[in-house]
Amino acid sequence: ICDVIGAKVINDEDGSVIGTVKEVLETGANNVFQIETKEGKELLFPSIPECIKKVDVEKGEVTAHIMPGLLDLAK
Repeated sequence: ICDVIGAKVINDEDGSVIGTVKEVLETGANNVFQIETKEGKELLFPSIPECIKKVDVEKGEVTAHIMPGLLDLAK
């Protein structure tokens, strides 16, 4: 889990950088990636196959799919 802290988060649809993994929250059911956007907003991405598509520890990248409405929840 700590290997992905600081990783860039890449949008799987257009290759743009969504932000950086700041923390991985262990919730019991599934982990949640806490991501800070370039604008300083916080996003929470559940660690499920529909959302987190690929984790490449060597490259320091997480490829993610932005599910509908997810960006509307940014703090």
